[in-house]
Amino acid sequence: MEVHHKRGDDVPAWFLDTDYNGLSFHVCQAFFPRTAAWDNLKRALKGEYEDSVWEHLAKNVSVPFEAGEHGQIAVKVIDDRGNELMVVKTLKEAR
Repeated sequence: MEVHHKRGDDVPAWFLDTDYNGLSFHVCQAFFPRTAAWDNLKRALKGEYEDSVWEHLAKNVSVPFEAGEHGQIAVKVIDDRGNELMVVKTLKEAR
C-alpha cells in the first residue's frame, strides 16, 4: 500500500467531533481547506457573504472547544477519492 502525505490546507474536507462517544460520529465543526472551490460556490449562490464566513470554513485548525463528557475527540479527513480516515484521541480534561 502506498502512502501519500498531504498538508492540512490541501485536503478537500475534515470534520471534528468534540465529544466522540466511540459509536457514532457527530460533526461539531466542519472545514473545507481548499479555498479555490469557494469561488465557484460563491458564484453559484449569487449572494453576498462576509469574507469571514469563507475564511472560517477554509481553516486547517479548529476553533477552541471544551472537553465533553466522553473525554475524547474524533477527526475525520476526506481525501480526493472520497475515502475517510478517522483518528480518535483521548483528552486529558474530561468532565
